[in-house]
Amino acid sequence: MQDFSFVWNQFDLIRGMFLARLTEITEEEADVVPVGFKNNIRWNIGHILLTQDFLLFGPEGMKCPPHYAAMFAPGTKPADWEKEGPSLEALAAELKEQHVRIKEELHSRLNDPLPKPFELGDKGTMHTYGEMMVFTLFHEGMHIGCISSLRKAIAAAK
Repeated sequence: MQDFSFVWNQFDLIRGMFLARLTEITEEEADVVPVGFKNNIRWNIGHILLTQDFLLFGPEGMKCPPHYAAMFAPGTKPADWEKEGPSLEALAAELKEQHVRIKEELHSRLNDPLPKPFELGDKGTMHTYGEMMVFTLFHEGMHIGCISSLRKAIAAAK
């Protein structure tokens, strides 16, 4: 059996860093959409949560509330929300629960094939849970970078 401990170590590190940064963000700051952006910090947090659930568990296995798809799926934006977004505290709790659930459900399945290959357009294809897990870590890091950019833009506008 292949040793995937490095994947789980990276997941722990990235999610831990992300959760620590969330404690620095206020509810007010989370809703600001600076000039030049279409989304806010709250959207990026919810998007990380929703996307990781979808990519690793598919629509049938997702644990996110059903209305999260209309709020946080690719192409959505806070300006179109029909209800108030979840609190930062709620999102952090869901991210913590998701972290535990992913490790419990996939810890020995990273070599297993996905139910069907996942195409990233002409960029590539994910065939296994391990490939998808690594991709979701990249995706999470990318949106952590977006959150950092949003925070800088918000601070500069004050």
